[in-house]
Amino acid sequence: MRIRAICRSAHLSDVTVVIPSYNSIATIEAAVESALAQTIPVNVIVVDDGSKDATVSKVQQLAKQNANLTLIAQPQNRGPSAARNRAIAEAKTCWVAILDADDYMHPDRLRKMVDVGVKQKLDLVADDLVRVPATPLPASGTRLWADQSIGLVHMDAGRFALENLNSRTGNRRELGYLKPIIRSDFLTAHAIAYNEDMRLSEDYDIYMRCLLAGARFGVIDPCGYFSVDYPNSLSKEFASADLRRVLDRDREYLMHPGLADEAKRSISKHKIQAYKHWAWMHLIERVRDRDLAGAVATFVAPPVIVATLVGRVIRHALGKEPVPQSDDREAKVQSIEQILAAS
Repeated sequence: MRIRAICRSAHLSDVTVVIPSYNSIATIEAAVESALAQTIPVNVIVVDDGSKDATVSKVQQLAKQNANLTLIAQPQNRGPSAARNRAIAEAKTCWVAILDADDYMHPDRLRKMVDVGVKQKLDLVADDLVRVPATPLPASGTRLWADQSIGLVHMDAGRFALENLNSRTGNRRELGYLKPIIRSDFLTAHAIAYNEDMRLSEDYDIYMRCLLAGARFGVIDPCGYFSVDYPNSLSKEFASADLRRVLDRDREYLMHPGLADEAKRSISKHKIQAYKHWAWMHLIERVRDRDLAGAVATFVAPPVIVATLVGRVIRHALGKEPVPQSDDREAKVQSIEQILAAS
């Protein structure tokens, strides 16, 4: 009730920026300062997730200089989902915005997004993010999703699932990477929070659950979320347990009552993609552990999964990359000025 009253008030522009951090001393100051520099009123909550470096002391220093910055230091690492949930629970504004500790925002980003959200009566507003190199004041970058202006795209569960297929978008151009602003009262009314057992695709999961709960979700042109590409940022290998949770979530979505046939087809395609990722990593882990029975059991699966596993094993035996690279849509490099002009 508290959040709903705030959202009915005149302060519809108020936003809480949520920043989870872990060993982020190299980037946290830039992230926090970009949030505090917004042209509309914001509160910023940094939840440190058990950092071992000087992140906490740096944020404490920044908080002494700005009353709108709050630090919550968690003694143990519980993952970004738990950190985000903690901050969202503390938010007292109509909107919450997610910002990663190694990214930053244009000063006018949130004003533009809230303006669209209020005028279009949306529950989630996401802007196509801008990928930039890890250099000071980059002059150019690439858009995540679309290389040209998109205006306002109304997203539903079926479309969202499709736009998270590697075969459709190309690697690392999936919409699950977006960082929307979300109405706090919508999350409260539907008891939606980040799944704290997920350390992979947790963003995709919460956006999908919002859509299944009836959220009005709009995607617009870039307003200035700068996602920084750091060296070796693509090399992380996820455990099969993390991949299995993504597969399990897709299975849960398909059980949602009243799910339209088109959405079922789209989510089923995403489920197959998740199944392939999980089965391959599970097979690798079983082989590493010299668990022959477990490796063989991986092949007890639907034909499309078995065919994928056999194909990858053959490619590996021939000295090729087991997972063939998809035909990525080459992102168009544009000046930052040109990218932001679309919004």
